Amino acid sequence: MLQTDVPPTRRRVVLRAALDRPRAGRRPLRFHTVTTAASARQIAAMGLDGVHVAAADTGGQDAAELVARIVRATPLPVLVDLGPTGDADTVAHIAAAGASGVLLDDTSPDEGAAGDVETRVRTAVRARHDPALLIGVRTTTDRARGLVDTIDRARARLAAGADLVVVEAPASRATYPVLREALTAPLFVTATPVTGGDPTSVLLPTVTQLAAFGMDAVIHPVTGPRSPAATDRGSRIPCDTGTPRGLADALLAGARRDAVR
Repeated sequence: MLQTDVPPTRRRVVLRAALDRPRAGRRPLRFHTVTTAASARQIAAMGLDGVHVAAADTGGQDAAELVARIVRATPLPVLVDLGPTGDADTVAHIAAAGASGVLLDDTSPDEGAAGDVETRVRTAVRARHDPALLIGVRTTTDRARGLVDTIDRARARLAAGADLVVVEAPASRATYPVLREALTAPLFVTATPVTGGDPTSVLLPTVTQLAAFGMDAVIHPVTGPRSPAATDRGSRIPCDTGTPRGLADALLAGARRDAVR
């Protein structure tokens, strides 16, 4: 198994430094969701900037153990999505496994617990022993409450100690520049189609458009190569063109072609 000698502390510092630089007009960092150490190695070979792991999608494996294997397999920073959980022990174990950052959902397991999300953010901040560990909050726009509510909630999470905001399923492309203007923290985008009344929102913005909007990073979904040939083709696909999901879709198409040969 490929091992890497880039320590987790170094990856955290490098990632923070990359996010601290002004990104207006620059290509967003490219993260890709992985479920195995092997797929993490493929992402590194493709020249992307980091990997993303959803703790809920570990197939029954211990999340910290999976993260540790992925960290050993790639020199890239590893972001771990903890979903609506994120107690102190979980954050500490994921950080000890080598994660570069953790992401929390902007929802409360107990819908009646006012301020619970801020409490979980503060808990995560206290649980990290390395101050370079990133803590992010994944926020969605409630169409009934509107974009102002989204901004208010994001600001409250940042005030509680979060380092970044993940933009999830905006109502239209116009949401991106509004959030960029309203929030000073790094903004990540999940590469899933937006749905709303705006007819221009059917297609994802291109990477170039997201750069113009000032987005800092893109997280691709779980679609990756299944063969060495597909990996080789993927490594030659430019990482700064097309839609955020275009690279992943091209890889999956290549893997399907390999499967029928």
